[in-house]
Amino acid sequence: MNANSEHERQVFTVVRGGRPKASPVLMNLIRDTSTPVLIYMAERYGLRRVPGISRGDLVDRILRSLPAEALDELLNDLIAARYGSRSVEELLGLVLLSDEQRLGRGKPRLDDMPAEDATLIQGGERRWLFTMHSHDVVIDMSQRRLACGCPFFRFASYRHALCKHLARALTLIPETYAREILIDLLVGREYGGPDTPGWDFHSLRAA
Repeated sequence: MNANSEHERQVFTVVRGGRPKASPVLMNLIRDTSTPVLIYMAERYGLRRVPGISRGDLVDRILRSLPAEALDELLNDLIAARYGSRSVEELLGLVLLSDEQRLGRGKPRLDDMPAEDATLIQGGERRWLFTMHSHDVVIDMSQRRLACGCPFFRFASYRHALCKHLARALTLIPETYAREILIDLLVGREYGGPDTPGWDFHSLRAA
């Protein structure tokens, strides 16, 4: 995402004639959604079609007419439309591509970290501790924390990028949770604002 697109998305979060009740993520997702799809979504949520309505007025109508619960559902629908059909491998590939741009260097290679070299030390419903090549690797969904003790992650963590150990760990936890994490990372990077909740990328050796 370049500086110009970030500026455009910040501008778009201002709703004309009143205070916005939608998050920057929803506003930016709407911005990237075609007008025909927005018309369809408005009708799906009970708003009658208005012939000749402009895109800006359509967006205002959606935001003013739908209650908060419906806006949350709309947010989930728009996220699902973008990422819902993608596999863990595809989602991870998108995250690693984004990381490559963040780091200005080649992305981690999963073939350098075979799954058989990973050992699960502790596993729970939403927290997993692995050891890989003598490095501890932690995924903690409750704390929204991704942690590793490898030297590469000391550098990558400052740029909120994954190392090969965390990338491999995301292929080893249950698919439902891996997809949730990866989609959350992608949505936050592509559509989030300054106050959008993020993940803690924590270098275990930096403590």
